[in-house]
Amino acid sequence: MDRGAHFYWLHKGTVDARPDHILNLIHYEDAASLSVTILKKKLRGRIFLGCDNHPLSRQEVMDLVDKSGKFDKKFQGFTGTSDPLGKKLNNSNTRRELGWEPKYPSFAHFLGVSE
Repeated sequence: MDRGAHFYWLHKGTVDARPDHILNLIHYEDAASLSVTILKKKLRGRIFLGCDNHPLSRQEVMDLVDKSGKFDKKFQGFTGTSDPLGKKLNNSNTRRELGWEPKYPSFAHFLGVSE
C-alpha cells in the first residue's frame, strides 16, 4: 500500500504530469513470481511481458486510491498536458505460455475496490 506511483503522487499532492497517460501495472509480488516462474523453466534469451492486463490512466489510478478510503491524504491532481499517452499492453501470451497468473489481477483488486 505504501509503495508505488500512487503513494508518491498522493504525498506530493499536485503532479505536473498528464492525467490520461496510460500505465500498465503489476504488483511487486506478481513481478517476483513471474520472474521465478521464468527462471525455473530455464527460458534463456526470451522476453516475457509482465502486467496485470488492466491498464489505467494516472487519473484512474488516483480515483481508485480515493475510492478505496485506505489513505488519509487527498490527491490534488495532475496539471501536465504535453507528455506522451503511453500504450495499453496485454500479457496473455506470457500467461498462456508459462501457465502463470498474477495474485492481484488488477490495481482495483489490490485496493479492494470494485471496478
